[in-house]
Amino acid sequence: MDTSDQPTTRIHGATVLLRALEREDLPPLRSFVNDPEVMRFSNTFRPISDEQQEAWWERTSRAADATWFGIEDIRSGRGKLVGTCCLVDVDWVSRVAELRIRIGAKGAWGHGLGTEACGLLVAFGFEHLNLGRIWLRVFGSNGRAIHLYEKLGFVTEGTLRRAAFIQGVTEDVVIMGLLREEWAARNPEAAGRSKARR
Repeated sequence: MDTSDQPTTRIHGATVLLRALEREDLPPLRSFVNDPEVMRFSNTFRPISDEQQEAWWERTSRAADATWFGIEDIRSGRGKLVGTCCLVDVDWVSRVAELRIRIGAKGAWGHGLGTEACGLLVAFGFEHLNLGRIWLRVFGSNGRAIHLYEKLGFVTEGTLRRAAFIQGVTEDVVIMGLLREEWAARNPEAAGRSKARR
């Protein structure tokens, strides 16, 4: 699929704004991934250097199979970058992508920003990228995140037992998925807009 016509979208919610990542975002993003508490429920903690982050940026900014957004907290009226979310490993033929999200600013935890960001990203994937399935991975001990995804309609599809070793703890990895028709049933107005555009 030619991705050149994808909109460089700014997606407005009630509490968050999703917008394209910029090079100026790299310092706060590096601070997020270099914080072991932030990474506890996100990924393996490995401190990164400026050079490693620059290499990541070069790969990410050129990737044709991924769409990345910065998450801004707009509750105060002034946007502040608090995390990222993305759809990665997009299979344009099978119309499948993996969802990932990280709220890196700890002061933004527990305010529903991740829930709204995920909902906006899922809608973007189904409405604008014409995906048929969005899936994700979450550690089995992260009940809060699992509950968030269930609220958005994701269902557990399986468990990879003892598939991750995070900060000295072996974790199960839960696979969850959401199909386009399941999302459409929960969001008929948005699904109707999407259908009308095709």
